[in-house]
Amino acid sequence: MSEVTTDKKSKRLLFLMIFALLLINAGLIYQLVSKNSKLKITETELVDTTAELDELKEVEEELRLNLAEKTGENAELDSIIEARDAVIQEKVAELRRSLSSGNLTRTQLAKAKAELNGLKTQVIALESEIEKLSKENRYLRDENYAIQKQVDREKEKVAEMVVVNTDLAKQVEVGSRIFLKILDVKPLRDAVFGDFKTTDKISKLDKIDIAYTLANNDLAVKGEKMLYFQIVKPGGAVLVNKEAGSGLGNFNGGKRQYSVRKAIQFQNNNEKGNVSIPRTEGMTQGKYVVNVFSKEHKMGSAEFTLR
Repeated sequence: MSEVTTDKKSKRLLFLMIFALLLINAGLIYQLVSKNSKLKITETELVDTTAELDELKEVEEELRLNLAEKTGENAELDSIIEARDAVIQEKVAELRRSLSSGNLTRTQLAKAKAELNGLKTQVIALESEIEKLSKENRYLRDENYAIQKQVDREKEKVAEMVVVNTDLAKQVEVGSRIFLKILDVKPLRDAVFGDFKTTDKISKLDKIDIAYTLANNDLAVKGEKMLYFQIVKPGGAVLVNKEAGSGLGNFNGGKRQYSVRKAIQFQNNNEKGNVSIPRTEGMTQGKYVVNVFSKEHKMGSAEFTLR
C-alpha cells in the first residue's frame, strides 16, 4: 500500500514540473513575440527629416544675413552679437546632428520640431534685441555727431575770439609804442669862433649830431626806454665807432648793429634829447641814412649827404 502511494506522489510531482516548464516556455514565447511586435512598430514609426533640415538651414541662413548686416556698427554691439550667436550656433549644430542621424521616431521628430520652433523664437528675439541696440547705437552716434559739431562750432568761435584778441593785443601793443615827433640830423664842423656849424663837406666834418623830440602817447607805459641810433653809410654798412659806444643790440625783432644808443625816461611830456657820433675813419662821400629804433619798432629816419 505504501509503494502505490509513493508512485502516485512521484507521478503527480512530475506532472507539476512539466506544467511549470510549459508555463515558462509560454512566457518566453510571449516576450519574444512582444519584442518583435515592438520592433516592427518602431521600424514603421521612423520618419524622414529632410524637410526639417531644410527648415533649419533657412533659419540659420536668415540669422547669418541679419547678423552680418548689423555687425560692424559698434564694438559693444558686435560683442553682444558674437556671444548670442555662439549660443544659437551650438544649438543649431546639436539639432542638425539629431535630424541628420536618420533614426528618428515620430516622438523624437516631434521633440526636434519643438526645439526648432524654440530656436526660431530665440533667433527672432535676438534679431529684435539687435535691432533695438542698433537703433540706440545710431541714436547715440547721431547725438555724438551733433555734439561734436557743436563742439567744433564752439572751437571756431574760440579761435575767432583768439584771433580777435590777438589782433586787439597787437593793436594795443602798436598803440602803446613811443614815436618821434621831431628828428633833426646835422653834420657839423667846429667853428673858429662860436658853436658848431652845419657842413656838407666830409673834409670839414667833425661830428654828426642827432636831435629828437618824442611824441606824447597816453597809451604808452611811462618809464625808462632804450633808443638805438643807426647811421647807415652810402655802401649800406652801419657806421661803427667804438669810442661812441657802437655795438650789437636786440631791437626791432632781432640782433642788430647800432652806431649809438641812449636810455631815456619817457614821461609823456614831449621829451627832448640828442646824441652825437664823431667823424669816423672809413666815411665816404654820399647819402647817409639815420634810423632810430625802440626795442620793438622803428621810430623814424632822416637823411643827409656829404660831398
